[in-house]
Amino acid sequence: MSINERKTVSLGERWRREATRGVDDTRLAAALGALPSIRKPMVRIRAGSIRCEMEGTMGSIHEVSLQIRTLPQRDWVVLVRVLRRSKSIVEALEAGRVPRSFDRLVARIVGEPLFPDARSVTFGCSCDLPEKPCRHVLALHELFARRLDERPWEVLMLRGVDLQAMLAKVRQTEPDGDLPPLAFGVPEEPVLYPDAEDADLGQCLTPVQVRWFTGAVSTRCVDAALKALEALPTIAPPPPAPAPPPPVKTRA
Repeated sequence: MSINERKTVSLGERWRREATRGVDDTRLAAALGALPSIRKPMVRIRAGSIRCEMEGTMGSIHEVSLQIRTLPQRDWVVLVRVLRRSKSIVEALEAGRVPRSFDRLVARIVGEPLFPDARSVTFGCSCDLPEKPCRHVLALHELFARRLDERPWEVLMLRGVDLQAMLAKVRQTEPDGDLPPLAFGVPEEPVLYPDAEDADLGQCLTPVQVRWFTGAVSTRCVDAALKALEALPTIAPPPPAPAPPPPVKTRA
């Protein structure tokens, strides 16, 4: 099966896998049993946190939370410039989807992926249960995983990214008139990242690579490249192959 034919994993399933890594089936069953006690109107998703209230026994209320730091904003100007040359990613984001290719693009330009791993998510609960994470925290993880299956853009909200504001900047093409045209009339940069599950997310682009990617190349570099091409020796075409010898006639 080729990379393009591999089934992608939804954001909700990815979140569920990270949150339940190393958790036994008994605790998972207890977490699923606690889901109905989450007070739905009291679920709050904000930049950097997910919070909810959960009804416990004897009328008690548990305050449950997940925390994740928001993404740094220093390189989002560069990310927006690259997205202007990334038609398929922009179309997916406009449709409310968050493709893995966007996750990889964020990782390489901003320095960390949009989708967090379990180690970077902290939690808290006002219950006094000894196991950590408790069933209330696991229930909140499961609730958010289900929400991501229906509203994947909420992972952007959690990481402090205003999707509509970012797309509005992507649509403003006038300030980037200095970008060179895409080669061969293609609709987007070919150096984008597939939605397959087995690609590296940790490799960041160097400043030089980012400048090439966004077209910010000095005229001196371009002139040097053109001169180097002109200096290449002309390769003569190979001589034609000799004609085969005529067939030898034999007497009957």
